[in-house]
This record gives sequence, structure tokens and C-alpha cells, in this order.
Amino acid sequence: MTRAIHWFRNDLRLRDNTALRDAAQADQVALLYVLDDRLLSRSGTRARHLVETLERLDADLPDPHRLIVRRGRPEEVVPAVLREARATQLCFNRDTTPFATARDERVRRAAEKLDVEVIARRDRVVFEADQVTKDDGSPYVVYTPYAKRWYRRIADEPMRPERAPRLPDPIPQLSSEKLPDPASLDPEGAAELPTAGSAAARRRLQSFLESDVGDYDELRDRPDRDGTSRLSPYLRFGAISIRECVYEARDAAAAESRLGKGARKWIDELVWRDFYAAILETHPRVARQSFREEYDRVRWRNDEKAFEAWCTGRTGYPIVDAGMRQLVATGWMHNRVRMIAASFLTKDLLTDWRWGERFWFEHLVDGDPASNNGGWQWAASTGTDPQPYFRIFNPTSQGTRWDPDGEYVRRWIPELRELRGADAHEPWKAPALAPDYPPPVVDHGEARTRALAAFERARGKS
Repeated sequence: MTRAIHWFRNDLRLRDNTALRDAAQADQVALLYVLDDRLLSRSGTRARHLVETLERLDADLPDPHRLIVRRGRPEEVVPAVLREARATQLCFNRDTTPFATARDERVRRAAEKLDVEVIARRDRVVFEADQVTKDDGSPYVVYTPYAKRWYRRIADEPMRPERAPRLPDPIPQLSSEKLPDPASLDPEGAAELPTAGSAAARRRLQSFLESDVGDYDELRDRPDRDGTSRLSPYLRFGAISIRECVYEARDAAAAESRLGKGARKWIDELVWRDFYAAILETHPRVARQSFREEYDRVRWRNDEKAFEAWCTGRTGYPIVDAGMRQLVATGWMHNRVRMIAASFLTKDLLTDWRWGERFWFEHLVDGDPASNNGGWQWAASTGTDPQPYFRIFNPTSQGTRWDPDGEYVRRWIPELRELRGADAHEPWKAPALAPDYPPPVVDHGEARTRALAAFERARGKS
């Protein structure tokens, strides 16, 4: 008799789950999730959403199945469950971050000592690093050629998403711990999180494809408009598969030509997700170091008072502050505003990108090690992006361009609600209408000059 354990991780769904399909071929199966305190402690916001997603997953399981929950280190818990279940197979979907790779190798070795067959599948990304490479097999380190090869690959391998598999009988007599109260993992509980689970994810996808994707290429940079998919929290925990997102977007564009440009632009963002995952997989040092090693020589100011102003949305630059307040209030920030806020921290405040990366990872419900790292290194000009170090966003002009009527700023900064239109982006011109809002912590022009000098010194040019 074949007894399989499917070890859920970042694949918290039944539909289009690659390794779960393998586990469903066994005579009996148990569905396991291990609550690892090393990960739960990284972000109360994300931990709360995780537990809510697990609750939905458990409710989605067909009777008599239930989610087997254990708490501890997977390196210890998974082998223990394999022994209890007298399992012959362990199935899981790969995660290629440095932490996950080391953890999974320890689990694999322990399982093989028990004569358990280990089946690890690709699922978290559309293509893993070794599937989109140069002609000589080496990895890409620049997005544009990577994306071209990625699109050629997807044309040959369209990947139709699969329905949830029919599960065999459950392995009997396996005990389960209760899921913790989500509130206990996030005592402050300030962020207003999206509804968890696969059903909510699929509703969001369909709503986006039916109403917003056609204008995505034009509206995706407008934080005052609901023009993005808002699917990143669901992709973070695999409540929906990345393949389903790509397939449904391509299908929608094929059915209605007017959606093509927007759908392609949205898929581009999903390709970025694959690209950053591949960079972290092939260059694990970027988790702690700059991809472009010369920029590890940048002499950051790291002013703790200025950093605190940034964290709390009190820099005096409204578009930056609105984004930071949105982050704390919702666990999410609009992507264009992420770029502006990250550029401000690294260039205007000349603060080490790792400080910002860590703060966001503590608060983002969609916090993903590869995407968070890649985005921060892009903003800091220390990453793979070929754009030079003198790309420095002007926070005021960025605000007036992408939030032209000031709606986004006023939504998150009540101190500025008396200012009309674009005036909300320059409150220092009308201090009497915004007496409780701080003045700018730096002069952007002076800060830009200082940042350019710091990067030129790191490059050995001054």
C-alpha cells in the first residue's frame, strides 16, 4: 500500500497543485502543514493572513479529510509524521530561497533514511532558474533578455491549469494541533487584510480580468485608482497558482483583443516575479549583499531619526508618507508608490536598502524574499537592473504625475485633507492648511547631489 504525505508550504490550495496531484495517486494520503516559528515571527501581519488561509484550506478539504497541523521545525516534524503514518512517499512543491533550500535538503535526507520516496515538484513559479537560461545554459542576470526567452518558453508550454485532484482515503489516526488564533500572532492587528483563501483569490482574478486588465497598462501606476490585480497576497501563499493567473490572462486576451495590451503588461509583472526568484536561486548572496558588488562600498548615512520618519510616514513628502501609512494600515502598498518610497529611503535619505527591505518584510502581507529583495535592489541601483545609479525619483513630481488630483495622498494623510488637487503634494506651500504635517526631512535637490557623490565614490570615480 502506498501512503503519501503531502507537505503544504506556499501552495495552500487544492486546484492546480502539482505535488498534490502526485500525492493523490497514492492509496492513502495525509495533508500536512508545519507551523515554523522561525517564519511566523518574521511578520505578524503575514502570519495572521497565513493562518486565515490555512483555515480556508481546511474548510475546502473534502470529507473525511482534514488538514494535519503540527508546530515546530519541519526538519524534525516531517520525519516524525512520516514515521507515525508509516508513509512511503513525501510530496511537496519546491521553494528555492536559500532558507528553504537548506531546510528541504535536511528533510529530504531524513525521509530517505526512512526509505521514503521524496517527490519535489516545480509549482511556485512558472519556470525555475534552470528552465530559462542563455544558449550556453548560464542564467540570465538582466530582465529584458530573460523575459524574451520566458515568453518563447511559455508559447511552447502553455500549462493549462488542472482541477483539484480526487483524493484517496486519509491516513488514519494522525493527530493534529489546533491552528492558533490569528490575533495571537499579530497582537497589534492593525492591518486590514484581504479575505483569505482560494475562493477569494479566484474571485479577485476573475474580477480583474473582466473589468480592469484592459486598462492595466495605463492605470497600473495610478495609486488613486484600483487598477492593479491585488493578487500578490494570494500568490505569496499559493492560494492561487501562478500558472492559472498566466493562463487565464492569456485566454482573456485571446477571447477579446482589446484586453491584449493590458494583459501582456500584467503578465510582464508575473515574469518579473519569476526573474527575481531565479536571481535569488542562482545568486543566493543577494539576500544579504548587493548584486553589483561595488555598491557594497556605498557609505550609507543610516540616520535613525530619518529612518523612523520614513517608517511612520512623517518625512514631509506626501506620496512617500501615504505609501508608508498604507503599508502599516493594510499590509500592502501600491507598486508605483513602493518604487517611490524605496528610492526616497535609499537615495534621498541615503539609508542602506537592507533597512527598508527588512521593515517591509515585517509588514507586507505579500512579503516574498525574492521579490522584496529584487525590488529593493532595483530601487537602490544595487541590483541587476541596467539603469544607472543616477536614477533618483523626485518624490514631488512623481506624486503629481501619478496622483494628479491628490486623492491617494488625502486618503492616507488626514492632515492634508484641506488641500485641494495637486496642492496636497506640496503642503509646505500652504502650511496654514496643514499645521500638523511635518516639513520635509531633507531637501530633494541637495539629497540627490549627495547620493550621486556617494555612488560615484563607491564606483571609484571620485
